[in-house]
Amino acid sequence: MRALRGRPGARTWEVDEIDTPVPGPGELLVRVRAAGVNRADLLALGGGYPVPHADDDGSFTAGMELAGEVVDAGPGVTGAPGRGPGDRVFASAPAAFAEYAVVDARRALPVPSGLSWTDAAALPVALETAHDALVTQAGFGTDGGAVLVLGGSTGVGQVAIRLAAALGAAPVLATTTSPAKRAALVDAGAVPLVGVDALGDVDGPVDVVLDLVGGDYLTAALPAVRIGGTVVQIGRLAGPSATLDLNTLSFRRLRLIGTTFSVRTAEERAAVAAALTPVLGLVGAGRVRATVDRVVSLDDAPGAVAHLRSGGAVGKVVIEVAGS
Repeated sequence: MRALRGRPGARTWEVDEIDTPVPGPGELLVRVRAAGVNRADLLALGGGYPVPHADDDGSFTAGMELAGEVVDAGPGVTGAPGRGPGDRVFASAPAAFAEYAVVDARRALPVPSGLSWTDAAALPVALETAHDALVTQAGFGTDGGAVLVLGGSTGVGQVAIRLAAALGAAPVLATTTSPAKRAALVDAGAVPLVGVDALGDVDGPVDVVLDLVGGDYLTAALPAVRIGGTVVQIGRLAGPSATLDLNTLSFRRLRLIGTTFSVRTAEERAAVAAALTPVLGLVGAGRVRATVDRVVSLDDAPGAVAHLRSGGAVGKVVIEVAGS
């Protein structure tokens, strides 16, 4: 089969021919129709994100989310509801930039009716990340409240805005560094805040902050959080460091939670996927969806790397797998 491969020191991926994988116990073999590109994929190219399935020489099949059809199942999953041959699934899974991929059956979710392959492929990582941070980590529930998304034009940010609104958040505010991306925040359902200084103008405290940026944005957001509120630090687009006013953190009795999926066990990741079942209806109704910036072919996927690195993308770049 054809796959996009990363190699130590490479700046992009290369199309290569490799063996089609075989599903083991608890796994599905999925014919990949489309796969979403994440910033973590770029970090993996540079050695800044772990790739447990890399070969001995450091090379690896790239990708971490997909949508496609189940074609086979390993022992223990044949006939499982929604996960049998011919079923449409989407999932976060390693080695997704290929014509076929193996998926932990516990993490495979049924693609809601009417959702295209490209829209489905753009969702798994962003939906898992946003839901885990907002609901599981921050404890956002039916009581509503205000939610602030730092980095609202990113793939995760766009889904986080829509998910928060669908779960009853009001208002949902979101930041962007670019005036050109302001409309994308509005379209997703957020009150736009352009630039870090705009955080000083937030009218009323927010209950939860989902931080995809870090740096000065995290610093500036803390005073906008209500006493006893929660900040979930998810991504570090502004770098791995931030200077925080500990008086603000302490006097406002804030909870600051760090989260990542890169060090979670298979069981933990399966639990995160299972927790999404209640919100799949929101996806099917179109209330929660990804923003697809552009769709590229497997052969043109290296160009997606340059586009993402340029900072010009709004939402997700999706690879439409050749031959599907």
